[in-house]
Amino acid sequence: MLRKLDYGEADRIFTLLTRDHGKVGAIAKGVRKQSSKLGPSLELYGHIDVLLAKGRGELDVVAQVSRIPGYRIEGNVERMAHAALIAELAERVCEDRHPVDGVYELAVTSMVELSRETDPRRASAWFLMSALDLLGYAPQLVNCASCERPLAARPAAFSAEAGGFLCDNCALPAMELTPLAAIKVLRLMASGDLETYRRLKLDRPLTAAIDGVLQSQLEYHMDRRLKSLAFLNQMRFTSPLAGEPSS
Repeated sequence: MLRKLDYGEADRIFTLLTRDHGKVGAIAKGVRKQSSKLGPSLELYGHIDVLLAKGRGELDVVAQVSRIPGYRIEGNVERMAHAALIAELAERVCEDRHPVDGVYELAVTSMVELSRETDPRRASAWFLMSALDLLGYAPQLVNCASCERPLAARPAAFSAEAGGFLCDNCALPAMELTPLAAIKVLRLMASGDLETYRRLKLDRPLTAAIDGVLQSQLEYHMDRRLKSLAFLNQMRFTSPLAGEPSS
C-alpha cells in the first residue's frame, strides 16, 4: 500500500501497487469505524492480499483484505519516512492500471530490507540504486561519464548532468570528490549483490556520500522533487543524530 486518504465520515481511499495491474485506486467503505473488519489489515506500506470489486467511478472497492505474513514497517519517524520515499517513487514511476516490470517486486524487497535494517538509510539507498537501474538512469560508475576512459582507483567527482563519475581530466577543479570507498559500494550495489551489501559496515560519512550520489542522480532525472526525500534531508539537517541505531 502506497498511500491513504480519509474520505467522508468513515471511508478511506488507498493507492495500491499491484503486481499485475500497476497502480490502483480503491476505497474501503466504513474502514475507519471500530467495527470494520478491513481496518486491521490495511496498514500503510503493508504487504496485503486484496480482493477488489468494480466501483461506479474510477475507484475500485475493497471487498476483502488480509495481510501477507512477513515484514512490518514499525519504528521511529525516520524509518516511516524512508518507507514513504520508497512508496512515493514507486507511485511516481507507475501509471494507473499499467504495471511497470520489476517495480512491484523491487518495492516489496526494499520494504523487507527496511524492516530488518538497523539503519534505514541502507535500505532506501539500495532501493534508489535499483530503481535508477530499472528506469534506465543508472549512473556511470566504472568509466568516465564524459570521455569514457576507465576511472582510476581514487576519489572522483560526480556529475548528474553528465550521468556519472568524471576522470581528473574532465572534472572541474571546484567539484567535490566522492571517496573511493563510496564508489566501490555503489559498484557493488549496481551489481545487484544484496547479500554482500548486507554484510558491509557503512559509517555515517560513507552512507552520506552514497546518498548524495544517488539523490542527485534521481532528482536530475525526475520532473519534480520527491516530497519524502526533501523531508528526510530536512530531518537530517535539524537532527544530527537521525539515523543512529537506538540502544
